[in-house]
Amino acid sequence: MEGAQKTSTDPFLRMAVEQGVLTSDAAAPIEEEHERTGKPYKALLVDGGFVSESAMLEMIAGYLGTRVVNLPATDIPPDVVHSVPSAVARMYNVVPVETTQNSVVLAVSDLVSPQTMDELMFVLTRDVSFVVAREDDLRSHINQFYPDAGDVTDMVSAMEEGLEAVGDSLGLGELADEKEIETAAGTTPVIRFVNLVLYQAVNDRASDIHFEPFEKEFQIRYRVDGALYAMQPPPRRLALPIISRIKVMAGLNIAERRLPQDGRIQVGIGGRPIDLRVSTLPTQFGESVVLRVLDRSIVSLELDNLGMPEDVLDGIKRDIDKPNGIVIVTGPTGSGKTTTLYSCLRRLNNVETKILTAEDPVEYDIDGIVQVPVNEITGNTFAVILRAFLRQDPDVMMMGEIRDLETAEIAVKASLTGHLVFSTLHTNDASGAIARLIDMGVEPYLISSTLEAVLGQRLVRTICEHCKTQYAPDDTVLGAMSLRREDVGDRKLCYGAGCNYCNETGYRGRKGIYEFLSVSDPIRDMITEHKPSMLIRNRAIQMGMRTLREDGIRNVLDGYTTVEEVLKYT
Repeated sequence: MEGAQKTSTDPFLRMAVEQGVLTSDAAAPIEEEHERTGKPYKALLVDGGFVSESAMLEMIAGYLGTRVVNLPATDIPPDVVHSVPSAVARMYNVVPVETTQNSVVLAVSDLVSPQTMDELMFVLTRDVSFVVAREDDLRSHINQFYPDAGDVTDMVSAMEEGLEAVGDSLGLGELADEKEIETAAGTTPVIRFVNLVLYQAVNDRASDIHFEPFEKEFQIRYRVDGALYAMQPPPRRLALPIISRIKVMAGLNIAERRLPQDGRIQVGIGGRPIDLRVSTLPTQFGESVVLRVLDRSIVSLELDNLGMPEDVLDGIKRDIDKPNGIVIVTGPTGSGKTTTLYSCLRRLNNVETKILTAEDPVEYDIDGIVQVPVNEITGNTFAVILRAFLRQDPDVMMMGEIRDLETAEIAVKASLTGHLVFSTLHTNDASGAIARLIDMGVEPYLISSTLEAVLGQRLVRTICEHCKTQYAPDDTVLGAMSLRREDVGDRKLCYGAGCNYCNETGYRGRKGIYEFLSVSDPIRDMITEHKPSMLIRNRAIQMGMRTLREDGIRNVLDGYTTVEEVLKYT
């Protein structure tokens, strides 16, 4: 009965159980796989052999009350293609197959939520109905009919025309009233433009989207593989309606422009579910907004998939399987610490283990883990949450960050009373975490008796495989990495020459480099004796620890990244 209740949360699983394709017991592992990989339920059912693709299409058509069509055999006139803008087709993963004066029939390959249906009716300004087609056929037609997501210049022009009726008060920032702002934010051109920005960001694998109003311009930038790239800026006067549209999507108060706000947006982009974490910040010239893109389909929360060296992976697995102790991940903002911690928690996540997390904010929802967001405004601070955790009978606790003596002492207390504790610190290397804890006021003997491991990490950009070029390093390059000619031999190093695939950057994607400090007995003795972190670091190296720089050099010699990246981040 419990399994049957769980399947009711997802329409695909519910349909599969109702039609006898799947038993209630078989649904649980599929939900688990979806949580672990982010893979859509539809793909899991088809790939797992539970149902054929054609039968799945019939199930979707039955759910939507429509029919399945053979898209390659369907004649679609040019005027029907042009009835849906490129950005809309790509954003919502739809292809128009028929039109009348007031309606359009769209081919889809997935279930359509009522919210998506309303959005499509609004942005297309006509009634919509649906037919179902194979996903491969749909993508092929989108690429054929709409070679790109649309021209930003055209979208900006359309937006300005659509906003003319709202009036010039929009350019006056604080003087525009709430009704005017809401009207502007809800116009079709603004909605289409914001959707285009989101689509392009996700398509370019951006981790963050920045909307930044300045005195004379409105800048929009994407962060891809750790570097920021600017897109063509819309006119300054359109900053308010665009930012207000984002706030509406995130459920924020559009009238409040003097205080920071945080929210969340869940959207489907190109057929993939995307989470966007929204942060607004009042500035001198209006609100600056940053969206953190959380795409579960490209982030693997599996330790084995993080690309750690074998010895580091074995060490971290050994230490997180211990019944108690503290495991710390260090590195600057954006170095992948949270992903590593989530991957550790996923490995421990089972029905016998109670896991609690305190996060600021919660980045990914993981089934089976109790996740609590920190909210300083309501008094729900790290310290308050962590004290409450100790009364919740946990086995494993994760605190987003050890910020001060109070949170450090709670971590130590939890460890001493039989809990495994995960957290992060902002330090330059693994041994620096010990010095940071002592600086906070934690007694060295408490650190030595509770700390099990420190993992230092960075993310470096990987060379684009499409334009990877070999070269023979000269003595200057070798000297920068402290390598001798005999260390390299005849081995060639690589760099990216730049191509369309990587936007001429020479890089595509990122990978981690790691420094793993296992707190063995000799290290514990040095901590108790209050030895400097440099001596602890040197002892750890003698015992086999590979530094961040050494792991970076290993990646350079193996052709994954460049000398410049390693020198920049280590």
